[in-house]
Amino acid sequence: MLAFARLAMLFSIVMLLPSLPDAGFYTWKDKAGTVHFTDSYDAIPAAYRGGAQESRQGRGTAAGALAKDTPRRVVIHFERQDNAIAVQALLNWNLPVLFQLDTGASCTMITREDALALGLDMDGRPIVKGYIADGSMVELKRTVLSSLAVGGAEVHDLEVVIGKMRLLGMDFLREFHLTVDAVGGQLVLERKDGDRERETSSVTREKKRARDELENQLVQIELAIKARNTYIEELRSDIRDSVEKKAQVESALSEARQRTRFESSDISFDASTRRSIEKYEDVKARLDRHIEMRKNEMEIQQKQVEQLQGKMDYYQSLI
Repeated sequence: MLAFARLAMLFSIVMLLPSLPDAGFYTWKDKAGTVHFTDSYDAIPAAYRGGAQESRQGRGTAAGALAKDTPRRVVIHFERQDNAIAVQALLNWNLPVLFQLDTGASCTMITREDALALGLDMDGRPIVKGYIADGSMVELKRTVLSSLAVGGAEVHDLEVVIGKMRLLGMDFLREFHLTVDAVGGQLVLERKDGDRERETSSVTREKKRARDELENQLVQIELAIKARNTYIEELRSDIRDSVEKKAQVESALSEARQRTRFESSDISFDASTRRSIEKYEDVKARLDRHIEMRKNEMEIQQKQVEQLQGKMDYYQSLI
């Protein structure tokens, strides 16, 4: 039912969005029964062209512009999610997300959480309406991404809709010849012929802003790592001191017990010795709890440092 509702919703969106000239997609099966997809007839092996089937899908009006540094051919390794193809993407040069590939959708969809994370203004944005499986109408707001990149394939100034899932639609894919290698788990995007986009000043400024923001986040992460490492050293020093105190208490406790003739008999314990033993046992128990708590806290801080280090490494790879 969920899959049907999703398809019905996408169908409504496709029907309501205006379209531009058609973009053909071809489907064919090889000898092993594997289904292949491409929008380039020349990419179909000659032996299978006779059985290839063509479908046509309108393009969205809010087409973006191909980035000037997009290579001619990009090979992307994808993963399967409930029989759907999922690919990693980067929004506005700094937000990594996972998209579901959907050649049946005219328009790319991001989530509300994505829009908020990117700081996109959703007030007063244009709205597209569509129907879901139960017959009710939904309204989806539109917004513009300065950049959407899948691997080395990048499109600028792409208008997308904001919904409940992430879908990579034809408004992005139309810039490329698309081939899906289901067996090898690869998505091949080949840039279509034509001049590459000349990067506009607004795109250059947006890239600089995104880079500056990443560098600022790197500085904040470095400071956070330094602070946590300092705290970890304080914890480690406190644990060492507590272990030494515990050793002294255990030694004093052993001596107090040796002063009695029968450790298991209350008869031989004088009141002073009994109080000393109880005191040492209490101190030892409190030191044990303190050491355990400090070790747990140190482990938490070390895991946070590892997470921050991983985030810093990823941000550095984006610059």
